Amino acid sequence: MNKFIIFFAVCAVGLAGHAAWYWPFGGKGEDVSKPRISDLMEPASMLIDTAADYAEEGKINEAVAEYRKALAELDRIEVENPDRVGTTEFATVNNKRAYIDAAVDSLLLKQAQQNARAVAITDTTELEKRYARLKGRDVPEGRLAEDRQPPDAARPAAPEAPAPAGPAVAESAERAEIKALLAADPRNRKARLRLVLVDLNDKDYAAAKLTLRELLAEKPNDAAALNMRAAVETEEGDYKAAERTLDQSIQSNPRSYYAYYNMARLFIKTRGASGKASARRYYETGRTFGGPADPELEGLLK
Repeated sequence: MNKFIIFFAVCAVGLAGHAAWYWPFGGKGEDVSKPRISDLMEPASMLIDTAADYAEEGKINEAVAEYRKALAELDRIEVENPDRVGTTEFATVNNKRAYIDAAVDSLLLKQAQQNARAVAITDTTELEKRYARLKGRDVPEGRLAEDRQPPDAARPAAPEAPAPAGPAVAESAERAEIKALLAADPRNRKARLRLVLVDLNDKDYAAAKLTLRELLAEKPNDAAALNMRAAVETEEGDYKAAERTLDQSIQSNPRSYYAYYNMARLFIKTRGASGKASARRYYETGRTFGGPADPELEGLLK
C-alpha cells in the first residue's frame, strides 16, 4: 500500500517495519517513568494511516484534512514535552512532520494537475494559481508564468512533478549529524547505532550489517546491536536468523525486555495464529522484567 511505501522512507511503522522494534540504546533499558514518544505519537500515527487510506482512494481533500490533524497532534506533543525536543528520541516526531509536509504538498500538486488536465495546457499560469490557492497563499503577479514568458509563446504541457523530497532532506540532515559525531569520536556507540537505524530506513542492509559487525566484535552481547541485527535480518526475510539473534540477546540479557517484545512481534509476523501462544509468553515475560504495556502488540495477541 502507498502508506507503507511512503512511511518507510522517513521513519518509519507497522508490524513488518523495524520502527516497531525496541532499541535499548542506553544499554540498561529506557526510563519508563514517563510515556515513550512513540506512545505519545500513536494518535498522530493513526491519523496518518487514515490519511494514507484516503489518498489511496483518491479522496485528496479528506486525506489532507487528516494529515493536518496529525500535524496538530505532533505540535501538541512538542508543546507538552519541551524538555525532550532536543533528544534523539524526539527525532521521530520531526521525521513524521517532514513526511506529512511532503505528503500534503504532493497531494495538493497532484490535485491541481488533475484539475488542469482536462484542458489543453499551453500555459501553466492557471495551474500555478490553483496550486497557490490550495496551499492557502497568494502568488505575486511577477512570479506567474504569464509574466515570465509572452502569452502566445508555444510551451509544452506541464510535466508530472515528482513527490517532494521532504523526508529525504531530513534523513540527510540526520546522517550528516551522525557523521560529524563519528568524525569527532569514531567509537561513539550511540552514534553508530543511530547510523544503523538510518541505513535500515534507507534499506541499505549491507551498510547496516557492517556497522553492527563492528559493534558486536567489540561487545558480542550488546543488546541494542543484537536487536538491530534481528531487525535487519527480518527486513531481508531471513526469519530464522532473526530468531537466532533474538535468542542470543535473550540468553545474554535475560532481564532486558526488548528482545522478548521483538520475538513476540516476529512470531506474530512469521507464524500467524499458530504463533500467538508463544508470542504471548514472550510478551508477558518481557512485562515481568519491567517492559511497558504495548497496546498495539496486545491487540495483535488477541
